[in-house]
Amino acid sequence: MNNRCTRTLSIFLGALLLTSAPLPAADDVRLLRGQLTGGPAATFTGLFVSLEDITGRHEIHRIDIRFDGAFEFRDLPTGDYVLRVTDFHGETIAQQFVSVQQGMTEVAVRLRDAGATPTAPGTISIRQLSHPPDRRAMQAFTAALRLSSSGKYDAAAAELQKAIRISPEFAGAYTNLAVYHIHLGRFEEAADETARALEIGGPDPINLCNLAFAQFHLGRVKDALASAGAALRLDSGYLQAHLILGTILSADPASRDEAIRHLELAAGKFESARTNLELLRRAR
Repeated sequence: MNNRCTRTLSIFLGALLLTSAPLPAADDVRLLRGQLTGGPAATFTGLFVSLEDITGRHEIHRIDIRFDGAFEFRDLPTGDYVLRVTDFHGETIAQQFVSVQQGMTEVAVRLRDAGATPTAPGTISIRQLSHPPDRRAMQAFTAALRLSSSGKYDAAAAELQKAIRISPEFAGAYTNLAVYHIHLGRFEEAADETARALEIGGPDPINLCNLAFAQFHLGRVKDALASAGAALRLDSGYLQAHLILGTILSADPASRDEAIRHLELAAGKFESARTNLELLRRAR
């Protein structure tokens, strides 16, 4: 395996993976602004957004979405929510987990493109909706976030394994468990856990990129390229997928022109893409 490519992949680990966040404080968030993306402004008319507290401690907050896709929540208690976008008929258009924390000011929701599969970014599969995480599983998940924020990935992984024993269909727990195992260099476990998350939630760019990362470190380069390519087929604008695909392709001189095209797209966001681009251009 190309050592330079491996080092570069390691640099963008934190940016690529969906993983831990600090625990919320007790105070309310005075103003949380949101923005819908992924569709023309005309499609935002008549949509609503709600935040449903998964612990049941707070009431559901539901507001209209403005014509430009913007929305605002005020005096929102910190905690873990399901954010749901619905149309006039009450049909769910998009849904995702949101951890509202003190100091948080913005949240973005990407709508799936027309014709995309129901498990495209910003949605949750019917299987997930049918098996919401148990309260105890969410407590273990939150404990894992706290531990991982201190770099205690072994302990965080143990908490997520507890969450999975309680709620075996908790796709987000598998996703984060894979992340912690990547941090610990346990790439075989990470690949298995990411595959389980994909089985439950359906294909999505985040898990496919995490799977590509694990596969690459296992020496399964062809599989890693396929996983990263699948992420881009779901969302051609997903910069993390361009980053990982370009970085893997850069290891092979025969594919470096293609690598440069992907890294150029990712360079505006990721320092590692800019660094790798400079190296590739010097090697031409």
